[in-house]
Amino acid sequence: MITEIKKISEKENPLFSRKEFHFEIKSSVTPSHEELKQVLSEKFSLNPSLIRTQKISGKYGTTVFDADVHVYSSKKEFDRVVKKTKQEKEKEKKALEEKLNSEAEAKKAAKEAKKAESEKSTEVKDKEEAL
Repeated sequence: MITEIKKISEKENPLFSRKEFHFEIKSSVTPSHEELKQVLSEKFSLNPSLIRTQKISGKYGTTVFDADVHVYSSKKEFDRVVKKTKQEKEKEKKALEEKLNSEAEAKKAAKEAKKAESEKSTEVKDKEEAL
């Protein structure tokens, strides 16, 4: 639970097309990178997909934490500069596999439904011919 955020410094870095911020955060527990990203995007009207939290550090027994955050100018610059971690790559790979599996299952279900429908229609035709 982040209770207070105070901007300590802001630095423009034109080489990487980003702004580098240093924040002081008051919280009862160490904030997660995702939680910090969410709070920063709400408080400073930033796009959460362009925010990269570099470091969150605190001293033992205190409720004050320091955070270094980089905010990029565009998604293209973000992708150019930031390398994806192993966990992010695995997460994307897993999401892609799940998407492909769900599409394959949908095709299989449609094919089975079509097959069942054709079998039903042939049974009806056979009954009509028998009469």
